[in-house]
Amino acid sequence: MKYSKIVSKLLLLFIFVLSLNAAVTVVSAQENLPVEIENTTGGETTITPRGEVTGYRYKYINGRKYKRLWSYTGGYWIDPYWTPAE
Repeated sequence: MKYSKIVSKLLLLFIFVLSLNAAVTVVSAQENLPVEIENTTGGETTITPRGEVTGYRYKYINGRKYKRLWSYTGGYWIDPYWTPAE
């Protein structure tokens, strides 16, 4: 009797944690785009999505100049490797 109560409580806890995990995954999967909100004179609000801001970062390796594309909006590298810059 005592064993079945413990197992049922653990099972309910497991289902609860699993459902929380699914909810967090759905929320984090939504794309976060930078948005600019403009107020118009009629009291309406328009939302204008903006593009991603990117730029090259440069680095010298053994006297040669290399470049790599960086996302200023997201804060991550877009190019996987450093490439020689001319």
